[in-house]
Amino acid sequence: MRPFILCAAIAAAIVVPMATASASVVMNATRYVYPAAASEITVKVSNVGKVPALMQAWIDDGDAKATPETVNVPFNLTPPIARIEAGKAQTLRISFTGGDLPTDRESVFWLNVLEVPPKPAEGTANSHLQLALRYRMKLFYRPSTLKGAAESAPANLAWSRDGTGLVVRNDSDFHVAVNALTVKAARADVELEPFSIDAHASRSVPAGDTALPSDATTIHFQTINDYGGFVEHDAKLVP
Repeated sequence: MRPFILCAAIAAAIVVPMATASASVVMNATRYVYPAAASEITVKVSNVGKVPALMQAWIDDGDAKATPETVNVPFNLTPPIARIEAGKAQTLRISFTGGDLPTDRESVFWLNVLEVPPKPAEGTANSHLQLALRYRMKLFYRPSTLKGAAESAPANLAWSRDGTGLVVRNDSDFHVAVNALTVKAARADVELEPFSIDAHASRSVPAGDTALPSDATTIHFQTINDYGGFVEHDAKLVP
């Protein structure tokens, strides 16, 4: 099948979290790290279904609407299109092609994998619904000159109040993904929405319609490490 046929399905594809998707095509991780010193990294894509699956893969720089024809990233991915037989796997190879990326912090890209279901067999009912499932997973380009370690970055986040919500500052060289966040208080805890924060960046974390308790002094949060695992943390809330 020619590339443009698959690309036409991208706009109608359902973007789903890896943990909740029900599909034939599955990946061997939920995030990938590209060390600057590596010549390439590999991604294993398996077909756990009972019929062949058609897959297309590409990398974007954060624009979820980008297509394989419009992306402009410093990576080469092969093969971009593959047919995976039932019970088999396909290895994707990602190599860095060079570019002017920062050397004092991680850069974040996204690996997209689109699964297009096979056509129904002849003789089946004319009315049917086919959905193309698309997964987006973070791809971190990690320079070898970074200070500290990725696993230490969450503990060094600085938390402070900002009106009814929070401000979090990340002075580390690493991206941090917060999967769960609770502001602890004597009267009642307040749960805030998950978020991600880039290296050397600050961002607001709104509390929604619930104002933070005045006696709140502690933050409990959960982050996602390089292997997709969850790590628990506690931090002080600066008034």
